[in-house]
Amino acid sequence: MLGDGKRVVLSFDDGPGSVSALDRILETLRENDIKAEFYVLGDEVRQFPQAARKIVDQGHDIQNHSWSHPNLAQETEEEVRRELERTQDVIEEVTGVRPTKIRPPYGAGGFRRHLHPELVRVADELSLTIVTWDIDTEDWKAPQGLGQEKIAYIEEQFIQMSRQVSFNVLMHVLAGTARDLPSFISQLREWGFTIAEP
Repeated sequence: MLGDGKRVVLSFDDGPGSVSALDRILETLRENDIKAEFYVLGDEVRQFPQAARKIVDQGHDIQNHSWSHPNLAQETEEEVRRELERTQDVIEEVTGVRPTKIRPPYGAGGFRRHLHPELVRVADELSLTIVTWDIDTEDWKAPQGLGQEKIAYIEEQFIQMSRQVSFNVLMHVLAGTARDLPSFISQLREWGFTIAEP
């Protein structure tokens, strides 16, 4: 079976808005006894502090996804520092937790073969590990969510990485993803994957 002896971690970018999508995602994770990681935007944490607190209160990891979702690989070091530092500060202020990881928007400058020196320097300064993902669900592309065409694409990615045993699966805080998450979790379990804690 595709996932025999293999583990996946579920991760969600953007957010904590839309709050209604986040609430549905958190409810599904709770019902399935799953802990996930959320890479949030500082500006949205500022707008929706209660939603950010809910992520932490329910035992999930909250991490840095920049302040305003720019392409960090195209920014000056000063701008990268401002984006990451402000996000660190607002997340800590609102939730009491200081993130330990940064997932750069679009993965830009964060993949091992294309690490952006400014991002590396700032991440080091702020004690942040730069992370990306293994499986891209493309849940944001039309039709939004994790429907059948996306499942086929996700399966294809797992097959291509057949030697790998641990995967980070990228999703987003979106209404379509919130709607399809229960069936996606069932599909992962049907394939034989263990859903691991971050």
